[in-house]
Amino acid sequence: MNRTQQIKQWLGNRQRTYADGVAIFKAVARPVQLEKYEKYFDEVSSPEIFDHHFTMLVNLLTRIHGDILRQPSLYPKASEEVVDVKMLQSEEQDKLLKEKDSLISMCEKHIEDLNERLNELSDSDDDNSTLISSIRSEIEEHEQKIKQLQAEVAELSKPGVKVITETSMPAAIKTAYARIKEIVPLYASLHAELSNESISDEERKKYADELCKLDDERRKLWKKIDDWSEGKGTLELDTPRPEYSDNPVVRGYELARAVKRLKQNIANSTTSAQKAKEDGRETVYENALKRIARYESELAEVEKELSGEPTE
Repeated sequence: MNRTQQIKQWLGNRQRTYADGVAIFKAVARPVQLEKYEKYFDEVSSPEIFDHHFTMLVNLLTRIHGDILRQPSLYPKASEEVVDVKMLQSEEQDKLLKEKDSLISMCEKHIEDLNERLNELSDSDDDNSTLISSIRSEIEEHEQKIKQLQAEVAELSKPGVKVITETSMPAAIKTAYARIKEIVPLYASLHAELSNESISDEERKKYADELCKLDDERRKLWKKIDDWSEGKGTLELDTPRPEYSDNPVVRGYELARAVKRLKQNIANSTTSAQKAKEDGRETVYENALKRIARYESELAEVEKELSGEPTE
């Protein structure tokens, strides 16, 4: 990403921060602009979005972005590459988590081997008390190491430690997200066909069935991404999550499917929460509970609409 792309990304981000915008301005602005506005922007550190400082910053960066596109020579720093710190942090966190998971697996394998050796010694008629004591001490050391590593994994997995972007996903999850992006225009195209008043009822049902299949697939893929990301950080992805169709025919099909899907999701997440609690993975446990609450809330709304009750 270069400075020009960074400006565009900041302007298009509804959650943009004043501090990030000021940093971008200082990095790309011409000397005359810095002389005129730098002290003005430094007067405040975190103004409200409608504060005149924030408004001026948005307007100025919008103008700079337009000038760069028309005459890039005015802003020589606009082509500078920008290091994506969030991405680097995400990749580093993934690497550390994999290393620690690998060490935990190694310790567990050692404990398994040592326990087998203990069983062999216990069945022997020889006096192996000294060796048995040594092996038990070694097992305890491995168990303590596992506890330490698990605590480090839990700390690394806390939400907010890193931001998950498409580039930081493993190959299988990237494939799922790529398929989601393929489905979005297909869904829109079928929806347009369904809105054609000249088609027959048979054709309309065919389009509705195809729409519902795509919707099911898209939601399953999102669930796969959510399950993978659980405890790893915060998802920041461009493609919007699916909503129910405005078409009453398709909407009815989708809502009926949603009831079955949400109930299954609640059951699966409950199992996940119980296992995480038993394993002491607090972050995963808390995320599972939040997901259950979200599923239950959506299920209540869906069932309410299907029953014919007015929804808020």
